[in-house]
Amino acid sequence: MARLAPTYLPRKPHETVLYHLVKDHGGEFLQYARDAYDGPLPRYVEDELRGYLRCGDFARGFVHLQCTDCRHDLLVAFSCRNRGLCPSCAGRRMAGSAAHLVDRVVPAVPIRQYVLSFPFELSLLAATKPDVLRALARIHGEELARHSRAAAKRAGLVGKTHPGSVCFVQRFGSSLNLHVHLHVCALDGVFTEDADALRFVPAAPPTRAELSAIVERVYARAVRWLKKKRYITRDDEANESNDTPQRAFEELLALTGTQRGTMEKLRDDTGEKDDDDALDAPPAPRTQDAVKHMGFNLHAGERIEAHDDLGRERLFRYALRPPFALSRLRRLADGRIAYRVKKSARGRARCRVMTPVECIARLCALIPPPRYPLTRFHGVLAPRAKLRPRIVPKLPQNAQSAPRAQPAPRDSDAPSAPPLSPPKRDDGPIVPRELPLGAHVLALAATLALPGVEVPAPNVLSAAHLTRIAGGLLYAATSRVPWALLLRRCFDVDVSRCARCGGNVRVRAVVTDPAVAADILASLANKRARDPPSAVGA
Repeated sequence: MARLAPTYLPRKPHETVLYHLVKDHGGEFLQYARDAYDGPLPRYVEDELRGYLRCGDFARGFVHLQCTDCRHDLLVAFSCRNRGLCPSCAGRRMAGSAAHLVDRVVPAVPIRQYVLSFPFELSLLAATKPDVLRALARIHGEELARHSRAAAKRAGLVGKTHPGSVCFVQRFGSSLNLHVHLHVCALDGVFTEDADALRFVPAAPPTRAELSAIVERVYARAVRWLKKKRYITRDDEANESNDTPQRAFEELLALTGTQRGTMEKLRDDTGEKDDDDALDAPPAPRTQDAVKHMGFNLHAGERIEAHDDLGRERLFRYALRPPFALSRLRRLADGRIAYRVKKSARGRARCRVMTPVECIARLCALIPPPRYPLTRFHGVLAPRAKLRPRIVPKLPQNAQSAPRAQPAPRDSDAPSAPPLSPPKRDDGPIVPRELPLGAHVLALAATLALPGVEVPAPNVLSAAHLTRIAGGLLYAATSRVPWALLLRRCFDVDVSRCARCGGNVRVRAVVTDPAVAADILASLANKRARDPPSAVGA
């Protein structure tokens, strides 16, 4: 994982290009939309814009933390927790959801990433019609499960097999454009039942012919479903919609987000690192790992080994990443907004150049509408799957009593529980005392050809992973990991310890009254003037 400085530095959203863009031109965009469109604007778009302006605003309230020894102050502002526009909240959701998937959902078995993209018109339909996206994700998940069962049957397995996958919906491309595609992390094999026991059988890598068969079946089933729902009418064109000329406002936003726009080469003199450079994106797919059919594109070149928990979490973070990097936005001298698409070794970068209103429209097109889930589960990983409780990871028996990450408060980024003490170093790593007999994985031992090698069960967290999460102290029981635990897990920053003296930091007050917030801010400003600059954390 990426690491930051040992001290926590509060973010300053009011100093970013995005904040000034929304503040100065958000009202102009809403007025332009009202004048250009006869119907009512979608409520979620206005709520997203107004919520982002309140995110991180200390004048609207905060949590006041203070060291019990040296009285060092730290303020943590409230967050908007929106799904599309705010890079900070999207980054927190990315890290929390990825940690929860590794700790509590996906077992320690090999997984393979399948990326499926669609033709232009079908991508536009999936961006504005939740039922279209739901059908495409379901069809793709079912075809991957069919491929896994067929591969297991060819390997000689008899009886019922159980595949599973997690589907991540990405609505964005690399150039601030609307591009709906699916990142599916599927179990690279199947679970099978032998009497009362479960075992996982890995699968061989898919061949190019098998990938072609998958994408052809997905295409054929998608066309049949779209015809049944009257989204298309022709037999030979799966990307021709049957929409009326009168489009909803969400569709107009989507059309704006899919247009190519103006691309220019500008001098890249910022020297800043991208926010998403630390996500360790998987390498570009090789030609033999990708197939195309009638505008559908599928590749499956990324595989994570069974007990590579860190690699699994990095892959999930990549699939859950925010739709754009804040460091790539900049305001030009003429008032236009540039978003850097590609770096250049010669000092010039390829950028998408937009007017402020066009930039806000593109950003709003990336916001997922209501009832539009971005993470979906299939097969044995589905919430109501019969075998799911027997395969999802859990803590070993001797770590069951360790404090766990509980859901964070809905209105604050601050920790809701007392700070956790660091684990004792003389205890050694925590290892499982007893592994359940119903979930053995012998494939690794067979591959190593080492008789007697004991392989950890896939539904029990390994000792290496427990060491990384501080023996269970940073265990993500839910996707809403508290702010303090998430910072410590992802960046090794312990905000429960004072940056000056190492003492305990406690919550002194939760301020929601703007008048009281103004008084405290003024008092801390006076304290900052008297004390050294590092005395006040915000």
